[in-house]
Amino acid sequence: MKSEVIKSVFIDELERNKRLVSRYTAELASLPKGSVFLRKIGNQQYYYLNFRDGKKVISKFLGKENSFDLEGLQKQIARRKELQQILKRLKTEQKELEKELKK
Repeated sequence: MKSEVIKSVFIDELERNKRLVSRYTAELASLPKGSVFLRKIGNQQYYYLNFRDGKKVISKFLGKENSFDLEGLQKQIARRKELQQILKRLKTEQKELEKELKK
């Protein structure tokens, strides 16, 4: 009796875990990746978004400080890093749950 209840809880938790992974993965795809880089050329300051595309490092020109929402972009990048950590933890939990359910 107890093992059936525990197994049911594990199955519910695994389903919840999979839903969260799916939701966070979709949100992650909509967020920018990389980091903001400031480059000073002469007396002007220009911002770039640096990220990897495979083995290549891409520098995407963003513009001067007032031409885009720097604070908003940095918040999105921070959210992306937070989601990556959450996803890593959820995938580890998912493997552990699947391992316990196979017993």
